[in-house]
Amino acid sequence: MVIKMIQIIDAKIVKVPRGVYKLIRSFIDSSLSSKYHWNTGIKLSKLTTFTKFKRWRLKIYEMDNGVSIELCGYGAKIVYDPDFLLEVSIGKEIIFKLESIDEAIKVYFESDGPYMEPIPLSLLIEKIDHYIDAVESYIKKTSSQEQKNMCVEETPESSSKP
Repeated sequence: MVIKMIQIIDAKIVKVPRGVYKLIRSFIDSSLSSKYHWNTGIKLSKLTTFTKFKRWRLKIYEMDNGVSIELCGYGAKIVYDPDFLLEVSIGKEIIFKLESIDEAIKVYFESDGPYMEPIPLSLLIEKIDHYIDAVESYIKKTSSQEQKNMCVEETPESSSKP
């Protein structure tokens, strides 16, 4: 009988500037309750935006192959796309790039300063996924409603000729 061992791997610590850390921490710690304004998305064509004023703005772009995400705040930007690429940047400088799902579970963000414990990348992705699910659900709901409206049969009264 072969006993499989649980695998232990070292975390990959990514040192980020305080602005990036504050963006991630604020986003992760924000409640998902519908009573808060940042959980109301504003849809404009193929863009849905969620905003927590003076903290962060999450933009979800609808694309043919899924969605693309942009999370901005504190001078930082995080881009996440359907092929599971994730980039963290400040201005034009990319400070972290993830190109593999296998790498995601071991990545932790940390910054210098008091009370700044490492933040798992997996928490950030889980939180973003809540917003993606909400947008995709809305798209399906409105798409099926539009199809129902297009399939309304003509009633006998509307087809009768005078």
